[in-house]
Amino acid sequence: MKTTYLRMCYSVLVLNIFINSNFLYTQNVINVSSMEDLQSAINIASSGDVFILVDGTYANATLDINQSNITVKAATPGGVYLNGAQYVDITGSYITFSGFQFTSGDIGSDYIIKVLGSHNVLTQLNFNGYSAKKYISISEGTQYNEISYCNIENKPVSAVIGCTIQISTSPAVPGHHKIRYCSFKNFPGPGGDYGNEPIRIGLGAERNNNSRTVVEYCYFDNAGPGDSESISVKCCENVIRYCTFTNNPEGMLVFRNGDRNVAYGNFFIKGSGGIRVKEARDIYCYNNYFETSGVSGDMDAITFAYDNSNGYALDNINFIHNTFVNCGDIDLGDIGPTNVTFANNIFKKNSGNIFNSPNGQTSFAGNIYTGTLGITILSGMTNLNPMLELNSDGYYGLSSSSPAIDASSSNYPAMIDILNVDDDPSILLDISGQARPSTLTLKDVGCDEYTTGEIINRPLTLSDVGPSYLINTYVESENEAPNLFQLSQNYPNPFNPETRIQYSLANRQKVSVKVFDLLGNEVTTLVDEEKSPGNYEVIFNAQESINNKQFSSGIYFYQLKVGNLVKCMKMVLLK
Repeated sequence: MKTTYLRMCYSVLVLNIFINSNFLYTQNVINVSSMEDLQSAINIASSGDVFILVDGTYANATLDINQSNITVKAATPGGVYLNGAQYVDITGSYITFSGFQFTSGDIGSDYIIKVLGSHNVLTQLNFNGYSAKKYISISEGTQYNEISYCNIENKPVSAVIGCTIQISTSPAVPGHHKIRYCSFKNFPGPGGDYGNEPIRIGLGAERNNNSRTVVEYCYFDNAGPGDSESISVKCCENVIRYCTFTNNPEGMLVFRNGDRNVAYGNFFIKGSGGIRVKEARDIYCYNNYFETSGVSGDMDAITFAYDNSNGYALDNINFIHNTFVNCGDIDLGDIGPTNVTFANNIFKKNSGNIFNSPNGQTSFAGNIYTGTLGITILSGMTNLNPMLELNSDGYYGLSSSSPAIDASSSNYPAMIDILNVDDDPSILLDISGQARPSTLTLKDVGCDEYTTGEIINRPLTLSDVGPSYLINTYVESENEAPNLFQLSQNYPNPFNPETRIQYSLANRQKVSVKVFDLLGNEVTTLVDEEKSPGNYEVIFNAQESINNKQFSSGIYFYQLKVGNLVKCMKMVLLK
């Protein structure tokens, strides 16, 4: 490798030449210190250019990334804040946009980022407390765009109603977009189906369009207060897989409109709402795990919400190889849903009915249950203890003595195979990604196959998703802490002079909230007392003089200590 440095009027151009036996590749790395210079540099960009914006806060600027095959990123991941009335248009293709934060601003009924090109990657972005109708909008007719390792939380209640990620669709061009490894947390609001979904794929008017969007390895925590549809699917041929819905009792994964959609390998845990099917046909849900789903809030584990006002059928709905442990209602929707199949599922419920509102159009095959059915089922439900045991990943799988092993029925419809989407229609993997037999009757009942092999999926935590720079700096007893307390990213961040720190407690505990500087020196204590269970907020004002010391701009850490457990997160003061 050879590196040459060239001076320019607004940047430093670094020419990196990579040589091997096959090609000569030239990459220009251009550092800029203002949004105006960044836009000017992009306007004359060449393919392969990398534009790096110096760390800092840039307010009320607009950016049109109108050239293709370039990278635009922050000098330090998370070190650039684009706040105020700020928006970004990505009109080129093969663009990477990375490392930016949007934490304080109001753009009214508009979007923050709009993608009008194809093959673009939005990654390592943080949206926290920003007021906008939409955060990211992917335009119809575009293809193969990816949103990855982003965090979205705290969309203000006062913001214009609108989903934070909108995937628009075309009747002629499937999108093949991906939303991956993103976190969606703490959406305040009135709940209900008002349009504040974290993710919306399509619109009601696009119900016949094939989108082929994949949402995978995403994490949803307390998003339901903003809207009861944590993911709203309103078009055809989409896959929701390997996502975790936790502490989300007021939100569900919803197949609202559109046909031929799939959900597999998802976890609905800690009281989270499960899956709702409304005006949709040909829905396939397999290898999903539900534990206490639908217990804590207004949502159910499963809901069929038939609505004949528009003349659309709720037909051919399939729940195959799922596990339900001590869940809330499985509401079959009464009269309306047709051709519903529950096959090879495990239902374990210690109290209350498993099903309600029978529709007369549901068939059952190969299911194992323990508990009270609640409805009359003539066949296909065997009353046996499934012999589940808690596994090392924190959910209930099969024990070696389970009657679910090699006990599946082959009496269920074939799974859909969506074109050019890896959707495992033969169910050759279980929820963890371990192999299942190809012979239908040799598969194990439920979402878990009693086998060995590489585990590619488990319940996600915050350390698995979102921007790398937001991962907690220091966590003791990580497996225990999430059950006892939660600590949110401060907002606004960066801040001047005031920021808010929110935390929640599951039981009464001695609590301290302290602030440390970059060297680890304690600079102030915000809380030091015993607290009851609940949600709390404390304000840190860096303008106040503490111990005769004024706070200067820079990185600080705030620490929540609950008993012997500690979490610590980063915040930035910019004066």
